[in-house]
Amino acid sequence: MDVKLRYWRKRKKQASVGRDLEDSCQEKTCGFPDLSEIPCIKLPNLTIKTGVDATVAEIKKYNPDLVVNSTGSVPLLPPIEGLHDNLGKKDASVYSIKDMIADVKNYPEDMTGKKVVVVGGGAVGLDVVEFFAPRGAETTIIEMMPVIGNGLDASSTSSMKECMEKHHVRQMTNTALQKVKAHSFLVKYDGKEEELPFDYGFVCLGMRANAPIWNDIQEAFTGEDVEVLNIGDSVRARRIIDGTDAGRHMVLNTLERLNYL
Repeated sequence: MDVKLRYWRKRKKQASVGRDLEDSCQEKTCGFPDLSEIPCIKLPNLTIKTGVDATVAEIKKYNPDLVVNSTGSVPLLPPIEGLHDNLGKKDASVYSIKDMIADVKNYPEDMTGKKVVVVGGGAVGLDVVEFFAPRGAETTIIEMMPVIGNGLDASSTSSMKECMEKHHVRQMTNTALQKVKAHSFLVKYDGKEEELPFDYGFVCLGMRANAPIWNDIQEAFTGEDVEVLNIGDSVRARRIIDGTDAGRHMVLNTLERLNYL
């Protein structure tokens, strides 16, 4: 979610003010939005709890009238040979988008001479490419479909292509990941196999809904005067603009129905 959110914000800002593409790419590498800058964070009637497991017992402590489950999504990791054996392991260089987010502040600004290979040409994979390519890394993106960035809006597609051309990103479409090794990917293109070595290999094959306690929440509040909602990517992984819009309308409609608005 966070990565797609930054991706969408960057695109919107770039389209509206026409900033230089490289500045836009570099801006995104600075990190994530500072939540302390959001006005509602400072509301006196808002309590934020971090480092706490959101169990049903914990939720019930607050005697809620409305419970909103918005636990987001997690990387989709299919049963590709070697993927689960090497992903995130200390003796390997294979990572998911969550691994990248956790380490985002530690990547050097100058990555000249480093090889980065990204599997997956969707929004998440493109975020990874646009993080490393402007830093000078020799970057390759692999996509099983004929087109990279399929489903993105026209502005995003245009700026994405410009960024990849500017930084000489190797684009491999119609290419399938066959095997994951500790420091290389084995791919297949046009009936031929090719091994792609890397210093950093990222598997970005999409996201899936993550709602680990939603069923427990529903069961726990059945028969009680408590409204429960499941919103956003925890229902279905999708584009950030679609997930947030659907969640926003669901919450507002519920609050209006309960006479809170």
